[in-house]
Amino acid sequence: MSGVRKTTLRDLAGELGISISQASRALNRKPDVAPEIRAQVLALASQRNYRNLSGKHTKTIGVLVPWMAASLEPYLNELIVQTTARKLQLLFFPPNGIPLLESSLIDGALIINSRIPAEWSFRHNIPLVVVNHFGLVLDHISCIFPDADEESRLVMEHLIGLGHRKIARLRRPAPTEREVNRGLGEFFRIAEQYGIRDSVRNLCLKDAEFVPTFRQLLEEGFTAFILIPMEWEGISMQVIREAGKEIPRDVSLVTYENSSVSPFQMPPLTTLEFDYPELVRNALDQLLLEIDGLDGKSQIIVPTKLNIRQSTGPCPA
Repeated sequence: MSGVRKTTLRDLAGELGISISQASRALNRKPDVAPEIRAQVLALASQRNYRNLSGKHTKTIGVLVPWMAASLEPYLNELIVQTTARKLQLLFFPPNGIPLLESSLIDGALIINSRIPAEWSFRHNIPLVVVNHFGLVLDHISCIFPDADEESRLVMEHLIGLGHRKIARLRRPAPTEREVNRGLGEFFRIAEQYGIRDSVRNLCLKDAEFVPTFRQLLEEGFTAFILIPMEWEGISMQVIREAGKEIPRDVSLVTYENSSVSPFQMPPLTTLEFDYPELVRNALDQLLLEIDGLDGKSQIIVPTKLNIRQSTGPCPA
């Protein structure tokens, strides 16, 4: 989907008005090339993102890392495992590192959990795949998403099946409306289907607003909570205890999986979990197609699973 045209050795030589053999010697650091020619070839190769097309070199994947957060760790762990198995090399860049990305002669790029310019393929000569781009399909770019509607469906049907009617879904604000509304339509659709549309609530809260709002919802009799930021799980459990309530006797809690924390809370947390191996596998498959000059798929949706543990139980009478 990227529409990126590969730059060949012939392209470099032709643009600089030198022979293909001269360009090859310059790129391979051979001694019989004038210093000024070598500098011109290397600069143009960097600008055009030239790579050796023989198929024998180790492909290098650049990864733009938006932030170091718990939600990013499983992606990176899986990337390391799968790229090692495929004999690919990884280079990590900060979110503002696109100039570094372009100067590193990488074969292709991945961007995870972040927004990018929609006109990427017209501005950058680098094959690109995005992962969890908040449900926004980009022209000419392969996008891999966890299934946001399935997430909402799984958790709502689980909580409603336990008898809960007053269910609150809490998340942080986001820069785009599309990101804020990811999975929200299905949340309300399931509530409507079971006749509880008027008793569920979706709120976007800043961190400073979370505790007072959570306390207020407990006072209003809400018995089940879906927390989008996994970082809120600890403070929510504390607020529930301070209110004299217990999990899951009085309140059921669902958040997103943090494998190093969620199963070891008291009680262990019911969570939504992305299929990170499948997300990364699809992303690398699509990117390698793009690198080879083939079209990938515009959008791939990967199922999410619900880990049912002891933080959810029957609604109190």
